[in-house]
Amino acid sequence: MNKQSNTDSVLLPQSAAENKKSRAGTICITALLGIAIAMCVLVMSQVLSKGYLTVGGYSVFRVITGSMEPEIPTGALLLVQKTPMEEIKEKDIVTFRSRETGRFDMIITHRVISVYEGADRRLYLETKGDANQYADAQYVDETYLIGKVIYHTKEGNIVAGILSVLTSKVGFLACIVLPCLLIGVFVMRDSLKTMRRELDAMNREIAKTQKEKEEESYEEMRERVRQELLKELNQSAEPETTEQAPGTEQ
Repeated sequence: MNKQSNTDSVLLPQSAAENKKSRAGTICITALLGIAIAMCVLVMSQVLSKGYLTVGGYSVFRVITGSMEPEIPTGALLLVQKTPMEEIKEKDIVTFRSRETGRFDMIITHRVISVYEGADRRLYLETKGDANQYADAQYVDETYLIGKVIYHTKEGNIVAGILSVLTSKVGFLACIVLPCLLIGVFVMRDSLKTMRRELDAMNREIAKTQKEKEEESYEEMRERVRQELLKELNQSAEPETTEQAPGTEQ
């Protein structure tokens, strides 16, 4: 019994340490899953409400037409910074929402060819694509201005090509669904490992209890046999007594 107790005293702390480590891993993975879900919600909410994602006043767009070639090639990535109208100058490249019929509310990136103040003392931008023959039909005011382009990639940029695939419908779903599925698999795997360890610990405890009961039963049986043997020995050691018959002499 002492040997079994010493073995159990070594196993139990190890099992507790493993469970603690597993719980810490599960907490980390769950936190990552929560962050991933929060980012997905942020991206989807902004895309559904504004049509694009903005973080700290910066937005990333991908060019899908050649209206700004050769300066900005088709497929290029744009980094756009939210900028006040007062800071926009001629020859700046800006991104804005169109007000023209047929492409109303589309996001467009063109060059500013003039800045003027209207009768309402508000600033307006006249824009034109470098590859277009005519200027845009509608002026841009601060309501429709998204920001100024502060960086754009060149033709053949690898990052632009990769993001072009990721920003497609299939790529967008893959960026959201696959990470969530992978994190979910890791969480389930750790949960199953924890359950398996707990079951193993329970089985060891049950086996230990059964063995102790068996040992107790063996001790009780041995004690009972010993008592019976002692009783028989005591009985055999007692002197025999005989009764004298009448008229006889000893």
